[in-house]
Amino acid sequence: MHDESGSNHPGSSAHPGLGRGAWPMRVAIATLCLLVHGCDTVQGGAVELSWKLRPASSSLQDKFVDCESGLDGTGPVTQIRLHWQVDDGSDDPSRNDGSKAWRCTDNHGVTGFELAEGTASLWITPECMDGTAAPSTYIAPAIVQRSVIRGDAVSLGALELVVSVAYCSATTPCICGTSPAPAD
Repeated sequence: MHDESGSNHPGSSAHPGLGRGAWPMRVAIATLCLLVHGCDTVQGGAVELSWKLRPASSSLQDKFVDCESGLDGTGPVTQIRLHWQVDDGSDDPSRNDGSKAWRCTDNHGVTGFELAEGTASLWITPECMDGTAAPSTYIAPAIVQRSVIRGDAVSLGALELVVSVAYCSATTPCICGTSPAPAD
């Protein structure tokens, strides 16, 4: 046990700073780091998406509308909900159904690692204060299928919901419809 050049003994000049107290100190730091940051076991896959609302009427000047359009007859779109059904090859694929919603104004959402591994069918719907918007008031992107792998995130990219926000009437409702303004 020599502290000479060429020795691989801790504390030698070949390993400066690795004296007798360095190893326990590094173990203590690593343990403390794990306690502070935690070690989560990933159970499934995640999904990431972004969204924008586009008006169905081409007569509007804006190419996109806010979640609260402010137009007569429309109410605010409060949330965007991602739905999934994952076929994991089990006898009961319905056990892998789920959904997650985000505030519409977030324009972006990411699930936790909660989707089962397998082939996922994914789709979005807009929600109003009183629940899901009437299907006749919006056009959502088609259902997409993606492979979900444990520990990986599936990116759906930017999705566009086409929403009815103009020319509201009793026969042609608008997204999150309110009563149309009375005619004078």
